Amino acid sequence: MDAQRIELTSWESTELLRTRSVGRVCVIDHGYPLAIPINYQVVGSKDDVSIVVRTAPHTILGRYEGLASLEVDDVDLEFGTAWSVILRGTLRRIAGEHALPDPSRLVTDNRQQWITLTKSAISGRRFVVRKAVDGFSVAWQLAPA
Repeated sequence: MDAQRIELTSWESTELLRTRSVGRVCVIDHGYPLAIPINYQVVGSKDDVSIVVRTAPHTILGRYEGLASLEVDDVDLEFGTAWSVILRGTLRRIAGEHALPDPSRLVTDNRQQWITLTKSAISGRRFVVRKAVDGFSVAWQLAPA
C-alpha cells in the first residue's frame, strides 16, 4: 500500500477528541501495555487540555497513576473517511471536592473514582479509504478545512 502520511495540527486533533466520548486509555500493567475502553469528556482549551473519566476505584484504571495515553479513532467506510488521535500525558486520581464535569458513562454502577489525563502531547491523522479489488486501501490526505 502506498500511503502519504499527513499529520493534523494540535488544535484539529483536540477538536476531533471533543466530537467523541468513547476511546481507549493505555496504561502499563505488570510491565505490559494495556488498552482499556472508556467514556471520557475533554475539558480545558488551547494547550491546557485534560480528559476526565469516572471509573470504579478497584479497577486497574481506578488504581493507576502515571504516564498514559488516550487513543480515539473514527472509521466510516460508507463515506470513505477516517481519523485517529493519540493524546499522551499523566493520569491522576482526583480526591475530594472538584468542579469536573461528569462524562457520560455507559457503565454507571460504582463509578466513584474520578481521574484526569493531563495532556503533554497530542497527534492526529486523517485519511481517505477507498475500495480495492481485495478489500480496502487507505490513502492519507489533508482534510479540507
